Amino acid sequence: MNNTARQSIWTPWHELNNSFEDTIASLLGLAPEFFTPQHDYPPVNVWKNDHLVKLSIKLPGVKLEDIEVNIKHETLTIKCERKATEIPEGTTLRRQERINGSWQRTFALPFSIDNDAVEASYKDGILNITLPKAKAEMPRKIAINVQ
Repeated sequence: MNNTARQSIWTPWHELNNSFEDTIASLLGLAPEFFTPQHDYPPVNVWKNDHLVKLSIKLPGVKLEDIEVNIKHETLTIKCERKATEIPEGTTLRRQERINGSWQRTFALPFSIDNDAVEASYKDGILNITLPKAKAEMPRKIAINVQ
């Protein structure tokens, strides 16, 4: 079994817990997601080798103009915002599982980055960032002179 895969197993306790949370939220006038734990968002995959770091960030429903990527020293910061969908008049929100709002994730990079060579692309709700290692940090072969 893949160690990175999450296993989802239905139990009656899971259903009871969801039902309880929805009931309490309804009584308090809160949206049901109030009780949903907010983990690191947005979800990010990170790859690293000797020459670069690559990140792939899931941002479904986020417009390009609502994404900001910054690098300062060896720190990468990603900020984004997903605006809430308006609820039509006369309807009641029964359950909300899509997270809306503003988020920020910060990553300590394992080496200095060549800022001029950083690449970012956004397609189908996926932001891909490639951060090449600074040339000063790249291994360099030293020629040995014969005396």
